[in-house]
Amino acid sequence: MHELFALAARCRALTGRMRYLGASGLTLAALALLALLRDRLPPGELLLFLPAVLLSALFFGGEAGGWSAAFSAALAALFLFQGEGFAVSDPAEALALVLFICVALFVVYVLQEFSNAIDRRDDETAAAQALATKTERLRRLYLQEMAHRTKNDLQFAGSMLQIEARALDDESARAALLAVASRIAVMSRVYALLQHGDMSDVSMKPLIGDLCANLRLALVGVRPIALRTEVADCTLGVDEARALALIVNELVGNALKYAFPEDRPGTVRVRLSRDGDDLTLTVEDDGVGPVSTEAKGAGVGQKLARSLGQQLGGALVIEPGEKGLRCELRFPAPPR
Repeated sequence: MHELFALAARCRALTGRMRYLGASGLTLAALALLALLRDRLPPGELLLFLPAVLLSALFFGGEAGGWSAAFSAALAALFLFQGEGFAVSDPAEALALVLFICVALFVVYVLQEFSNAIDRRDDETAAAQALATKTERLRRLYLQEMAHRTKNDLQFAGSMLQIEARALDDESARAALLAVASRIAVMSRVYALLQHGDMSDVSMKPLIGDLCANLRLALVGVRPIALRTEVADCTLGVDEARALALIVNELVGNALKYAFPEDRPGTVRVRLSRDGDDLTLTVEDDGVGPVSTEAKGAGVGQKLARSLGQQLGGALVIEPGEKGLRCELRFPAPPR
C-alpha cells in the first residue's frame, strides 16, 4: 500500500498536460472495455467508468479526476445512449447520466481530500523528523562541548595538583597528590573519547589502550618491563567506563610500581573479554607476587579498585598467579 501511494505521489507531480492525458487514457480504456463487454453486461453499464474516474483522481489529482468524470459522461452520451450527438433522448438514461456524474464527482472529492490528508501527514512527519534530527544534532554538539570543557577542567585540575606535589618536601604527601592527579587524568581521557563518540557509550578498546600507553610512558621508562593489552571491542556507559578505567589505572599502576623491584624484568598483561552476559577484566604480572601487595601505597589503590568493582556489580579478586599476582573482576556486561 505504501508503494501504491508513493507511485500516486510521483504521478501527481507530473505536468498538467501529462496528468490530463493519463486521465483521458484511462477513460478511453474504460470505454473500450465497456464496448467489448456491452452485450454481456447488465443495466448500469456506466459504472465501468467509475474505476477510471477513481484511478484518475488517485494518480493524477482531483482536477484530472473531474475531467475523467466529465469525459466519461460525454463519451457515454455520444456512443452509448440513444439521441443525436451529446443529447440523450431517453429520460431514464439522462437521469442515469446525471446520477453517474454526481457519484463520480463525489468519488473525486473524497479521494482528493484523502490524498490531501496523506500529503499533510507526510509533510508533518517530514517536518517532525527534520526537527528531531536538528534537535539531536544540537544535543550532540552541546554534550560534546560539555565533554570538551569537562576534559579541559580536569586536565587543569590535574596539572595544578602535579605542580603542588612537586613543591612539597614530604614524600608521602607528594605521592598522594600525584596519585590523585593520575586518577583525574584517567577521567579526563574518558571525556576526551566522548568528544568523538555518540555521547552515550565509550569504546573500551581505545580507552584502555591509551591508558596503558600513558602508564607505560610514566612508570616503565627504560626498565625491562613489557605491558601487553588484549581488549574486546565493547562499549560501556560513561559511569561504567570511568569506573573501569580507574580500576585499570590502579591495578596496572601498582603492578608497574611494585611487582618488579630492582629493575627486575617482567610482563604485565591486561585483558578485557566478554564471557556470555559478563565482562571479565584481568590484570596479571609475573613479578614478585603477593609481596607486591604489601608495598607502601598499593593498599589504597586496591581499596579504591574493590569499591569501584562493587559499583560495577562485580567483585575484585586478587590472588597469587602462576608466577606473580593475578587480579580479576567479573561484572555484568551491557546489552549488545
